[in-house]
Amino acid sequence: MIVKKILLILGTALGLVLVVPATLAHASSYLKITSQKSTSYNARFVSQSSRNDGIYYYAPYYTQRSAKTRDASGKNWQHRFVKVTKVAKLSNGTTYVKFAWYGKTIGWVNQKALQKYSRSQNAAALLNNAHFQGRAMLFNHYATGASRVSVGDADVSSKLANTANTLFPIASLQKVLTGAIIEQLAASGKLSLTDKLSKYYPSVAGSGNITLRQLLNHRSGIDMDETTPDTLLTSQASELNYTLDQLKSTGSQSFNYTNANYTLLAAIASKVTGQSYDTLVQNRIIKPLNLQHTYAWDDLPSDSVVASGYTYSNGNSVTNNVSQKLMSSLLGAGNYYSTPEDYYKIQKGLRNGKILTKNQYYDLADNYKLNYAGGLYHYSGGIKRVRGALSGSGYETLYYGSEGNKKGVILFANQKPTKSIDKLGKTLYDLARYYNEN
Repeated sequence: MIVKKILLILGTALGLVLVVPATLAHASSYLKITSQKSTSYNARFVSQSSRNDGIYYYAPYYTQRSAKTRDASGKNWQHRFVKVTKVAKLSNGTTYVKFAWYGKTIGWVNQKALQKYSRSQNAAALLNNAHFQGRAMLFNHYATGASRVSVGDADVSSKLANTANTLFPIASLQKVLTGAIIEQLAASGKLSLTDKLSKYYPSVAGSGNITLRQLLNHRSGIDMDETTPDTLLTSQASELNYTLDQLKSTGSQSFNYTNANYTLLAAIASKVTGQSYDTLVQNRIIKPLNLQHTYAWDDLPSDSVVASGYTYSNGNSVTNNVSQKLMSSLLGAGNYYSTPEDYYKIQKGLRNGKILTKNQYYDLADNYKLNYAGGLYHYSGGIKRVRGALSGSGYETLYYGSEGNKKGVILFANQKPTKSIDKLGKTLYDLARYYNEN
């Protein structure tokens, strides 16, 4: 009997040994995901110098073997801008989110590592870091949900902030307006892009070998420094004559960017129609598009807010306005004022039939055969770009976006950024591509 009891005790003990591993396995099993849902909002990493959250590539923390240890550290992600795509609640009460960075899915992190942050906020932070002052517009899905960002002051001394109604000189972004008018006149048979310059201004040296198409593409051989007249030019005739007196003709047909090409085109449009250039812009661009904030340099409304020009130096904004004498010499090439919102309408109008049809736009762009044609640079991948700057001032402008105007960025600066505006534009373009405004 004693032996049976001993065997029973041993058997029971052995049985207990056999079930212990199963009990331990249950005690250390992975966390469960109690609920999960898709979402979409923008955020940035915060407090990572103290929190240093773990980032898990494959699953929320400790919910499976691949998520037992961190794959990356949050301290390396401080202030990075991300898109949250999923939210998961775990059985231990914590919440983890799945996030992507500029279109690339990264993984999971504790939701407390992130702070909701809009695309507009992030754009403003990037612009401020570059000491940019002005107005920006980022858009995708055409202008739906566009980010409209005002940074800094239109007038630093009075602390008058830049707003949606602040006017900025658009500089060379104007050239495509002149090109579009020439294309309209070509489409209606008023002129031909194969016309020789000699037909209109035979006094220009070599004009018998220069076509309007070459003027549009900056391949005319004409060259002219961006000089400032000694006096203010107060008529279109004086503006044209200044250019005719200053330009020189080299006979080369290689690309050479000069304002003189577009001043000649503006004058040719006037000669063909019998209307001033400003009247042509008003009737052919501004009215069809119902632009409310686009004006010639010498026709700015008295009640408008025009951004003063500045450069950033040693922590201060130093006044650096453009010379009005210089502005008076830029007929057809860079003496209009506008807003990013109006300029977006202009870009849309170039191919939606309000200014040009799509086929006319392709013709203006010389069917993308060259990098520059008709007032815009055209690049592979369906990208167009145009940059403007006014000599001796703090004004810079940029349009960088898709040919079809679906996504892009427009920058109008009244303080030249300390970072290249082209690089800044490309960074913001990626922001527009991969993040929505919310």
